[in-house]
Formats: sequence, structure tokens, C-alpha cells
Amino acid sequence: MQKTIYELFDELRPQEKTSFISARLGWASNGALCGEVTLRLCNPMSDGDD
Repeated sequence: MQKTIYELFDELRPQEKTSFISARLGWASNGALCGEVTLRLCNPMSDGDD
């Protein structure tokens, strides 16, 4: 059985979690935050990998 992204995230070390969150925030701060919020509100079942 494949693990969910939440399970995989929980397996990361604290430093790896910090790096992941930092990269995600860095991406969102480049003007993509509005698109990310819209995607999550309008299509919450999608991970945006379409």
C-alpha cells in the first residue's frame, strides 16, 4: 500500500520538514499564492499536479 503525503511528511526529520515548508513558502511568495488558494478552495481534491 502506498503511503499518503501526510505519512511521508511525518517521517521526515525536523530539518527536512523545515526545508520543505521553506521551499513551499518561497514558491507561494513568488505570486503563486493567490493561485494556490484558489486551487485549494475551488478544487480541494486536487494536489495541483494536473
